[in-house]
Amino acid sequence: MGELDRLLKLAKKPFPPLPALVKETLETFLLKEEREFLNFLDERQELKRFIIETTNLPQFRKDNPPVSDLRKAILILGEDLVKLLVLSFLSQKLKKNTFNEFSFDLFWARAIANLGLSNLLTSHIENYPTHLHVASFLMDYGVLVLYQVYPEGYLQVLKLKKLGKTTLDAEREVFGVDHATIGAEYFENYNFPRRFVLDLYHHHRITGLPEEIPQDVLYDIKILNLIDSGIGAYFSTKKEHKYQRFQEVCQEVLNLSQTEATVLLDSLPGFINQFYEILGYETYKLIPYTEWIKKKEKKIKEQLQKIEEQEKEEKKLLEIYKQELARVLREKELLLKQLEKTEEALKKQTFFDPLTGLYNEEYFLLRLKEEFLRAKRYQRIFSVLFFEIEKGEEIAETQSLKGEEIFIKLVAENLASRLRRVDVIAKLKNPYRFGVILPETPLSGAMVVARKLLQTLENLSYKTFNLKKSAFIVAITYDPKQINPKTDPNVELILRALEKGLEILKEKQQRRILSMVIDKEIEAA
Repeated sequence: MGELDRLLKLAKKPFPPLPALVKETLETFLLKEEREFLNFLDERQELKRFIIETTNLPQFRKDNPPVSDLRKAILILGEDLVKLLVLSFLSQKLKKNTFNEFSFDLFWARAIANLGLSNLLTSHIENYPTHLHVASFLMDYGVLVLYQVYPEGYLQVLKLKKLGKTTLDAEREVFGVDHATIGAEYFENYNFPRRFVLDLYHHHRITGLPEEIPQDVLYDIKILNLIDSGIGAYFSTKKEHKYQRFQEVCQEVLNLSQTEATVLLDSLPGFINQFYEILGYETYKLIPYTEWIKKKEKKIKEQLQKIEEQEKEEKKLLEIYKQELARVLREKELLLKQLEKTEEALKKQTFFDPLTGLYNEEYFLLRLKEEFLRAKRYQRIFSVLFFEIEKGEEIAETQSLKGEEIFIKLVAENLASRLRRVDVIAKLKNPYRFGVILPETPLSGAMVVARKLLQTLENLSYKTFNLKKSAFIVAITYDPKQINPKTDPNVELILRALEKGLEILKEKQQRRILSMVIDKEIEAA
């Protein structure tokens, strides 16, 4: 069983087929004689209409009358450009709208740039293999297959890339296979030429290739690697590294000097941006690499100039500081006393937990007392929760102390994101416990919040850490309208009730959430 079959079986997804027009177009490019291309184009009304409409754009028609005949349109554009336009048009049939970090538009903008650079290389390589246009255009198609089979998994790949991993390493970590293998297996299902399939399979494997690989395939791979490096100089986060690699491969494969390689790469935007305008990818218009470098250098110079100005300003401030320091030294004794008082005040005002960034227990208790007073004065209901991770001590045993810290920090971030701005969430001294104050919230609302927080923890534990973790939550609602207004709120009573509630839940293990209301009866008790 191939890797693609394995993933489809695991995801319980069917094979994602190519649209009919895409499949027929690729078959024409890869399996049929070149003379059959014009007949194919004439028989496909959608492609025919696209080519005629493109020909009638101002940049191609100029001052000539509009064109309605396909043959005449091909004469104006040229057969080579028409083929590139047809391949690029396929992106419109294969892209989808997404509402997450994965962008089909970005993918196809890069694929069209691959195609454009492949076309520019034809003037530097005799007998350029025509199938390489298709291979350059589709060499990363396995990425789309992986996303369609398991979108959540590929979003995880994107997160790993942000952490510094390469695309291939991130894919292998998440799926156990990379997009090059998946793309090759995908198109092998359509019985496309073996050379084309091998090109896709090996296009990222310029080193460590098997000895028995055919020489023509090895040459194709070098060209695809050259294209990937050149386009990386425009799309990659490591543009300079990709540019240097492009120059090296140009020297090795095409015997081009660094200057010639730069001229070649700089000519790409002028050629490919017209494709972006026609197909709606204007957002990704390219600027020549050397122009990008100049802008970057200019920005660096501006930053250096700002730093120099800051240094001058800092020198002035330093001189003022020295003068002030002389005055302060004359008042040393008084300053020390003031510092002692200031440090004491700062200690009292340090209300944040250093690990999670949430409020700490001291602040939580302070706010809880304030909330009781406010509730009594203005007769406003509010609720308070204690949230404790079940058997939290097991996390350090299975994930290490560092893993435990990461887990607790992520739990804190996710719990906080589920609350309102007016709510107060604090990390308590118990390492696995949180406290939440919900102003203006009755018991029904507090229960909604409790269930939401419980679900958040369980989902986060399983999806992010593959842990089956739950929590115990005690919710207490304080309704001052039901309590004698002459009775002062008893904060200690509430805290003991919350503690006792957690003990009951952990002892009984029958449910996860316990709710109580502080009314006349309980207050009297």
